[in-house]
Amino acid sequence: MGFNFFKKKNKEVNKPAEPVIPEKPDILTKEEILSRILNGEFSSFIELKSETRDDIIYIPELEMKIKPYVWEVKERIVNISFDMYSDVLKTRFFEICAGLGEDSESAYGMAIGSFAFSFMQGLKAVADNDVKCRITSEFAGYSHSWSVYSSDIVHAGASKEKHEVSDYWELLKDDIIKRLGNQKTVYVKVFNSGFGSKVIGECRINDIVIPELGAKVAEIAKKWETSQYKSEKQFFFIVQDDDTILDYPYSGTEGRDKLQAAVTVYLKIFSQIKSQEEYDNIVETTASVIGDRTLAVECNRFITEICAEKYFEDIFICGDKLDIVFPDNASIGSYKCQLSDYVQIRDAVFFTFGSPILGDDRGRLYGQLIGMSSLHNILEQVKEKTNDPKGLKVDNVIYNVPEDFEVR
Repeated sequence: MGFNFFKKKNKEVNKPAEPVIPEKPDILTKEEILSRILNGEFSSFIELKSETRDDIIYIPELEMKIKPYVWEVKERIVNISFDMYSDVLKTRFFEICAGLGEDSESAYGMAIGSFAFSFMQGLKAVADNDVKCRITSEFAGYSHSWSVYSSDIVHAGASKEKHEVSDYWELLKDDIIKRLGNQKTVYVKVFNSGFGSKVIGECRINDIVIPELGAKVAEIAKKWETSQYKSEKQFFFIVQDDDTILDYPYSGTEGRDKLQAAVTVYLKIFSQIKSQEEYDNIVETTASVIGDRTLAVECNRFITEICAEKYFEDIFICGDKLDIVFPDNASIGSYKCQLSDYVQIRDAVFFTFGSPILGDDRGRLYGQLIGMSSLHNILEQVKEKTNDPKGLKVDNVIYNVPEDFEVR
């Protein structure tokens, strides 16, 4: 009797293989990502010496504290924010980086890499004094001299199409220069993206969105003609010479804390108002406590609009221009990012409402401030004509101030 040695072998060969299903990678947790950032992974991405101190990363060369916060982690998305302050540059910086990948691990790498190779690379240029160019600006009758530092352009997305190298500084420099005030440091973020015919251009100066400049940025993306998603991001750091900086009462960490306390005083006084007479005297009442009448006026004029702009951000497109009008009708045109107090007041307002300082009354107080804003008045008028108001443009806001108001 013979044996067919190939029968079994062929049977094995023809047997269908069990499908191999790759294991789905676990989604990283917020705690895991934060731990990895603080325990060395962030430092390995950047060229500046750094050290971890509790829950912050410290950059000795710039005397900078960086506090990372992981906002969101999903299967393919990671969002991380970085809240920073540099004693050398006397400025608070804030940046949010989003990463999109095949899984949370690659998304995390995209987010941290985007920050390290753009924002931090620009700060490395500052630390190395690698000056891109020198500029001069004029504000409130004084001349100011600055050094400009630049990060490289960081690209994301895939695009086979060729296009010209973007030159965002050349595109925006005149608009940026006229928005410079008396700050020690101003930072500019440019973000551009395109996907087919859809483009998004964004420009922020000290984290204030400038729609006018964002529209100019978007014109570059319109020329890409890319069939795939593509984005570009770049930062400019503009540092003023010490010998052209005018004295400013809220400079440095101590000054920032002093202004924060003053804003809190104003909000507490506002929360206790029970009559029109008390509101009419709120500037004088606040000034008597904080010792700065100009800041008291700014709190009274700016805070309502700051709160409303944030609350109605999906309805209004707000420009950054403002007009300061004195009792004799003389006016000074300026920009939000140009006034040293404006950005710090904005940060102080959001810090106060995000903390328990005002107690359980925060919601009511926030609503009252919004209700007193010009944006709220505009919205109420528009609602009489449409049920779904969106995309409302407000190019500038007029602020009436007393004759002793100081533009700074």
